[in-house]
This record gives sequence, structure tokens and C-alpha cells, in this order.
Amino acid sequence: MAAVGQGGGAPPGQGDWGRLAQALRQLPAYRAAGRFFVSPAPELAQIRINALVDGKELLLPAPGLKDGFYGCRPYSIPFRDLAFATSLRGLPRFGRLLDNRALAKGGPVGLLVAEAVAVDPFGTRLGNGNGFFDLACAILADVGVFQPAQAEVWAVVGEGQLVTTPLPVAPWDVALDGVITPESTRRFIQPARPAPTVHWADLPKTWRRRLNPLWQLSQAHRPSS
Repeated sequence: MAAVGQGGGAPPGQGDWGRLAQALRQLPAYRAAGRFFVSPAPELAQIRINALVDGKELLLPAPGLKDGFYGCRPYSIPFRDLAFATSLRGLPRFGRLLDNRALAKGGPVGLLVAEAVAVDPFGTRLGNGNGFFDLACAILADVGVFQPAQAEVWAVVGEGQLVTTPLPVAPWDVALDGVITPESTRRFIQPARPAPTVHWADLPKTWRRRLNPLWQLSQAHRPSS
């Protein structure tokens, strides 16, 4: 396996994503979960389609989390439209934009799935650098939807993206419960962990007003006068 700084290995090939989606279906957490949060990355399209076909409610972030989260209910979208409906372009047409209150009313998320640039032996995930997956997890936790003791976080990557060198860990990083590659499924032993929180002091100052779910959280946490 490559070490960080040596490229981290190639992502799965185009023909691998269907196999990865099928492997995810075999997880007990997948079968038990009624509500999923999945990254909107194009390569995870089959995972999103499978979730709806399998009767799961799907949560996806709006582009850049600006407008918050969209919900897609199973069996509500024609099969021929599923791929487009669960893409960033299709969400405004087929998804339901949820404010934080509506998000909380929908119940807990049982499985959260993301892509990754690299994953280390301890379940640390290196994303694309913008931190939106970890921030989305923190927002979902704040509204009570993501409870680590009742949910699992998984990544799907290429075998060469499993690195031997420990990755740097930031306070807001969400550890993985497991990773799936085209060759294997690996689970990490994670200690009991608190729910992620929004690290307000570390966010760009403009995000509180630019990102609607953060604005709603900031208003909900304001002390009453």
C-alpha cells in the first residue's frame, strides 16, 4: 500500500463502482438502516440508486451545503429518473429541501457513506480538502439525526487508496467504521465516541451566513434575551 505523499493510489475504475455498491448492500448496517446520508459524488451514483430501490430514504447535501439538505423518499421517483434525481443537478427537481427542523423530524440516519482520497489503518479518512462531509455530519449530529452509537460511517475507495502512514487528524474529522474496496471489506475498531460538533471558531466567518443550516443552528443556539 502506498504511503501518504506518494499519491495514495488510484481510485476504483469505472467498472468497479457497481461492485462496491453491491458490497455495501451486504453490510448489516445497510440492511438495518431506513435513512441514509450519501455524498453526492458522481461515482457514488449506484449507491444512491440502490438505496432508493431498496426502500431507504436518502439524504444528500445541497451543493456546498449552501441550502442545506435534500431528502428523497423511496418509490417516489420513476426508476428511469433515479440517476439524474440523485445528482446535484436533479436534486432541486426531485428532492425535497429540508430545513433543520424538518431534517430532525425525519428520524435518525443509520448509515453515512462517502468517497475518499485516502484511508489509513485507523479509519481516518482524507477527503478532497473542503471538509464538507465532516461538516455535514456535525450538522446532522447537532439536529439529532446522526448519533454515532446508532449509525455507521463507511467509505468506498480503491485498494491503492488504503495507506499505511497515519493521516493527520483534525478535531472535526469523523472516523470511519469501515471501508470497502473492490477487493475487500474492512472494519475498524473505534472507541466510543461523542457526536461530532460544529467547530464554529475554525469555520470561515462568511459560512455562518452563507450556509443556511449553519445560520439556522446559530439562531437556535442564541441565548434568549
